[in-house]
Amino acid sequence: MADNRLTNLKVALGIFCLASALKAGAVPVKLLTQQQLPYSNQQEDGRQTGIALEAVRCVMNKLQRPVEIKFLPWKRAQNLVELGEADGFFSASQSHERDRYATLTQMIAPQQWRWYFRRDSHAKPLSEEFRQSAMVGAYFGSNMLSWLKMSGYRIYASPPAHDQLLKMLIAGRVEAVLASDLAMNESIRLTHSERKIRSELLEDKPLGVYFGHRFLKEEPEFLARFNAELPLCRSKL
Repeated sequence: MADNRLTNLKVALGIFCLASALKAGAVPVKLLTQQQLPYSNQQEDGRQTGIALEAVRCVMNKLQRPVEIKFLPWKRAQNLVELGEADGFFSASQSHERDRYATLTQMIAPQQWRWYFRRDSHAKPLSEEFRQSAMVGAYFGSNMLSWLKMSGYRIYASPPAHDQLLKMLIAGRVEAVLASDLAMNESIRLTHSERKIRSELLEDKPLGVYFGHRFLKEEPEFLARFNAELPLCRSKL
């Protein structure tokens, strides 16, 4: 009897060690993001923070999956997932273009698309007069820029970051910009520009992770498991 128990214990330990080894040797999920406070931020010492990034890490920890998060220019990040060279990108809002090659998770962080103007502007951004005559901008690679193009606005600027958009707006190079509210508000706060700018809501556009179709084909249960863990991870932020 004692010998049987010892044998069973050795078998159990062997299975545990094998599972641990497989977990340790698992190929990390490769995710791409951009430098954009307060959603994702990589500091000079390499430390990664941000409300969206922390939600993603929380979910991956609960799934016991290793993850590599790399910061890249936003348009390049999307292109690499489309090519199958990375597994997903965030923080992203839904678009039909992205739906072609990836699937969006449930919300990892809130977002509003807002028009931003100089404080003294009385522009009406949805009017036909504004659409045809005003110079506007949005950051490069964003759904907001795509929407402006499809809607027939006159685009003057598409820099890669919100702080550059804000500088152009304050300098009068554009009459308005369409931007992500938390990101633009952070740029406004850091530059103490609150009294120079006003904003107007266009629509709510929550953010999630886009996982590439190639990755999800290899792991068909992953998306449902990821979404199941998100509510608790969001509540911790």
